[in-house]
Formats: sequence, structure tokens, C-alpha cells
Amino acid sequence: MKKSLSYIFFFMLSISLTGCLTVETKEYSYKLKDGKSGSGKIKYINIMRSDDSSTTIEADFQDLITSYLKGNKPEDEMTGVKNVKKRLFEEDNYLCGEMTFDFDDITTLKFYNYNGKVWAYNLSANSMGLFGGNESYFSSNGTFGGDNMPVIFWDQKNKEFEFKTTISQNEKKNTGLLNLWKQKGE
Repeated sequence: MKKSLSYIFFFMLSISLTGCLTVETKEYSYKLKDGKSGSGKIKYINIMRSDDSSTTIEADFQDLITSYLKGNKPEDEMTGVKNVKKRLFEEDNYLCGEMTFDFDDITTLKFYNYNGKVWAYNLSANSMGLFGGNESYFSSNGTFGGDNMPVIFWDQKNKEFEFKTTISQNEKKNTGLLNLWKQKGE
């Protein structure tokens, strides 16, 4: 019993010490090819760590590399994706990330087709891939239902769905990871 309590304590401690990675914005792009299958891309702009994090910036950066870039964390959070490719890069003096993938059924990615007339995507259920969380609508090639109905709608004829969300503003409480990424050469 004492041993199992020790394991539980260390497990809870490890959860409480996890870092907090975030991004400023995310850009989503999905293209249907046949029926409901197609390809997608998610771009993560200005990858940061929250200075409220209980870990060091180095530990949060290592989590980014180990769990996200080289690990399977994004794929595990997105049901139905395959042929996943990930990369980090610099753009406009920010550390950015990109994940491309294929899918057999876009509805596994939280899209909904209403009576073969309208495609819909609910932003309030959005926590896909890297840095999910409280995403706010910024723009799209569809029609946004507003804050009371955070759903983006597209006509059934659309085969391309694009939208951009904001997550964190680059406030003083967040630290960009670009300089550390340049130092580490990952």
C-alpha cells in the first residue's frame, strides 16, 4: 500500500510540473479529394512558453521537441490522420511549426455535414494537435456564426476549408522559443 501511494504521489507530481506551451495563432487548411478524404495542414505561429509554467524554459523546449516534433503527441490527439509530417521553422522572427497530414474521413476531424448541404466546424470543440485550448475565431473562407454560436459554415460545394484562430497574445507572461531553437539547432 505504501509503495502504491508513492507511485501515485510521483505521478501527480510529474503532472503538476508539466510545462505550458502555447502559440499566438493557428492556421488550418483542409482540402477534400474524394468524398470525405483529403489532406490537411495546421500552422502554429509564434510558439511560446507561458512564464506561469512551473518548469524551466529548457524543459518546455525539450517537451516541444520530444513530445511534439519527434513524438506522437499531435497524432494521438487527432483521430484519423495518417502520413503526418512535422517541422519547425522561423518566420517573421517567430518560431513556427507546421503539421501536414492525410485523412480518410474529414468528419473524424470534427467537421459535420448537415444533410449534404452544409459543412460545419465547431470551434468550441477545437483542441486539435499542438497547443489546443481556448481558440478564438480570427478569419476563414466560410461564414462564422459568432460568439454565441462558434461554428464556421461552408457550402457543400466547397472542397477547401480554411480558418485562422488566436490562442495567446504575445504578452509579457509568455516567452517565445525562437532564440532557444536557434541555439539548440533542432
